[in-house]
Amino acid sequence: MQASRSFYGRLLDGLMQGAAALAALCILSVCILMVSMSLSREFGINLRGADDLIAWLCAASAFLILGQTFQHGGIVRVEIFLGALGPEWRKRLEIIGLVVMSGFCLFALTAFSLFVYQSWDFNDVSQGQIIVPLWIPQIFTAIGCLIFFLAVVDELVRVIKGGKPRYQQMTEERMSAGDFGETL
Repeated sequence: MQASRSFYGRLLDGLMQGAAALAALCILSVCILMVSMSLSREFGINLRGADDLIAWLCAASAFLILGQTFQHGGIVRVEIFLGALGPEWRKRLEIIGLVVMSGFCLFALTAFSLFVYQSWDFNDVSQGQIIVPLWIPQIFTAIGCLIFFLAVVDELVRVIKGGKPRYQQMTEERMSAGDFGETL
């Protein structure tokens, strides 16, 4: 790990930690809602709108955790192929991959942000049991994409400067600890 991070790096780390905590709260909420739905059926009570809330919470948790998952090496990569290359070719392919990934993330961020804006602009509301302006649950996709984009750009800058990407460091740390479960 790097000894010190820049202000931007510490800010990004804090942003990712906050988003990860929010994603964990979303998952906890899904669990509570699902248990509540199961128990309420036993007593003949119908929890209206719980399915809608669960769907929104699942989507929010999936997008909010993307940046931290990426930087911790939890996103599928072609490590066997990259490991067989020399250091110079590995760096080149890491940079190419991160540039392409940055472009994809920027495209997704733009598309989701436009989608959220259009929902807000048209006053679009949900059609389920709970009537909510759709931009509210949708905004978490755009926030998650923004954090993911920033995480990818952070790694791209690190690799261009000659550093080892954090996802590679995290993978190496897991492997040195004897955890080979996520490495392919």
